[in-house]
Amino acid sequence: MSEKKRKRISQEGERPSKRIVSGRSVSEQTVKFSNVSGSGDWAPAIAVAPGLDLPTNVPLQAFKKPRTNTIPSPTTTGRSTLSESELLLHCSAHPKLDYTAREESSGGADDLLRHYIGVYDPAAGAIQILRSRKVTVRGTLRSAVVPEIRDDSSEDEKAPQSRFAARTRLGEAFGTKKSQKAIRALTENAISPQKSSQNSSGKTVLDPLASAIIDSMSQNSGAAPSREELQAVIDEAKPRPKANLEAETPAEVYKIEDLVGASSLQALKVRDWQSAVEANKDVQTSSKYVSRRLVKVVSSKNIMRLKALRYVLLLLDWYSCLKPGMKGMKKLAQREDITKVVGGEITGSMLEELRKRFAPDGNMNKWTIDNFMTHVCALTLTIDLYDVDISDIRDDLRLETKQIVQYFQELGCKVANPTETEQKKMRLTSKAESSTHKIAKLRLPLEFPKTRTIVPKNRR
Repeated sequence: MSEKKRKRISQEGERPSKRIVSGRSVSEQTVKFSNVSGSGDWAPAIAVAPGLDLPTNVPLQAFKKPRTNTIPSPTTTGRSTLSESELLLHCSAHPKLDYTAREESSGGADDLLRHYIGVYDPAAGAIQILRSRKVTVRGTLRSAVVPEIRDDSSEDEKAPQSRFAARTRLGEAFGTKKSQKAIRALTENAISPQKSSQNSSGKTVLDPLASAIIDSMSQNSGAAPSREELQAVIDEAKPRPKANLEAETPAEVYKIEDLVGASSLQALKVRDWQSAVEANKDVQTSSKYVSRRLVKVVSSKNIMRLKALRYVLLLLDWYSCLKPGMKGMKKLAQREDITKVVGGEITGSMLEELRKRFAPDGNMNKWTIDNFMTHVCALTLTIDLYDVDISDIRDDLRLETKQIVQYFQELGCKVANPTETEQKKMRLTSKAESSTHKIAKLRLPLEFPKTRTIVPKNRR
C-alpha cells in the first residue's frame, strides 16, 4: 500500500498563494514625469562592483577627461556632455586596496545603451528623469612599499642590484670553491668604468691598467690570422689530394703522376688488357667501375688513363683485403693474403708504397680512410675526363650516396642529377632509375666546402 503524499510545509514568512481581499481602497494619485536633459558637467553614476563587497562609506574622488572615441546619441544628432567626457572615480582610503571606478567599453552593441535615474518628489508628486553614467568598480591590491633604510653605505650598494650582481653575491656566499674562484677572477680582470675619466674634449680616458690591457690586446690581435688564412690551414690539413689552385684547365688540378706516384706508374702493366680488348675477349674484373670503362679507355689509346684505371682496380682490391679493427678502424692484411686477391702483377715496392701512403702504422683510421676515398675519386675524375657517374664507384666502395657525394665535393666538384641529354647518353629510361645516378663535374674555379662557423647564442 503506497503512502499518501503530504504537502510541503510552507516556510515561515512565505506569501500565501491566494489573494487577500482588503476592504480598504487605495487612494489614487497623479504623478508627473519630467525629463531633465541638461545636467551640466556632472551627472549621477550607477556603480556596479562585480566580485567585490564594496563598503557604503567609501569616499571616492571624481576625475573627468575628454573621450577619445565619442559615440553619437541614437536619438539626437549632436553630442551631450556625457558623451564627450569620461568619468573616473578613485579611492585609496582603504589600508590595503585601491578602488577604481571607470566607464568600461566592450566595443559591442552594449555601448549604445543609455542609463537613466528617476528622482521622485512625493510632495510635488513628480518624477525627474536624469541621464546617468554606468561605472564598474575594480579593486587592486596595493603593492607593499619597503621603507628606505639609510646607512653609511656607498651609492653603488644603494642602487638596485641586477640579476647578474645578485647571482654573483649568491655565489660568493654559498657557491663552491670552483665557482668562487671564477667570480674572483672576473672581479680581478674587470675594467671598472668608474676609474676612467673624460678629458677636455669629452673623450673617455682609461686608467693606466685598463690602457695597458687594451694595448696588449691590440698587439696580439694584429698577429692573429685572418679568416682566409685559417681556411687555408684547414684545407691543407684535410684528407684529400693536394689540388693545383693555379690550374687553368681541369686537367691540371689533379695529375695522374701525383695521384699514382712515379714508381708505381712505371711498374703498372697494361699490355694484357690491350691485347684482350683488341682480340675482342671478355676481361673479368672485381670492379663494376673498371669493367664498364675498360673497352672505352683502351680504345682511346691513352696509356696514362689506362694505367690510372689499372691503379684504381689495384686500390679497390687492396682495400677489400683490409680487416675490421677496433673503433671503426681497418687493419692491414698480410702480404700473402693481398697477393692472392690482387694477383701477381703487384710488386713488393708497390705494396710498401701503398702502406706508407694510406696505412703508415698498419692501421687505417678515419682520416686515412677518407684520404684513400678522395684519392680514388680523384683518379675517377682523370679517367672519365672530369664528368663522373658516381654510382659505379659508390657500389665498389660500398658507400652511401651522401658519403660519396661529400668526397667529390671535397675535391671541388659540383654534384647534381643527370640532365636529359646525359640520361639519354646513359640510357636511363625511368625517373626511378635516373634518381640513383648523380654526375660529379670538376670545373674552374674550384668550389670547396667551407668550414661553418658556429656562433654561440647569448645566454639569457
